Amino acid sequence: MGTTHAAQRTEDQGRRMIEREVKVLLDANAVKQVQVHYAVMAQGYMVVINGQPLETTKRETKEFKTLDAAAKQLFKLGIADFSVKLKTCTG
Repeated sequence: MGTTHAAQRTEDQGRRMIEREVKVLLDANAVKQVQVHYAVMAQGYMVVINGQPLETTKRETKEFKTLDAAAKQLFKLGIADFSVKLKTCTG
């Protein structure tokens, strides 16, 4: 099927997404979508990978003060292709 058991388990269980797990997904070519969202409540940015927010090892959403800081983190992880979502649509 092309994905490792660890990568599949991360996707199936919806577990927190920490850097170690991102690297497993990257190695398995299982990263489908990467977005940087503006987080209104935090007045900063958060990274969302395959629909899961990037979190700290303490299970808290990792927050970035600037878009540049979020991009630097993604580059550090080996991700150069991502989209930016600055506004969420409310209906």
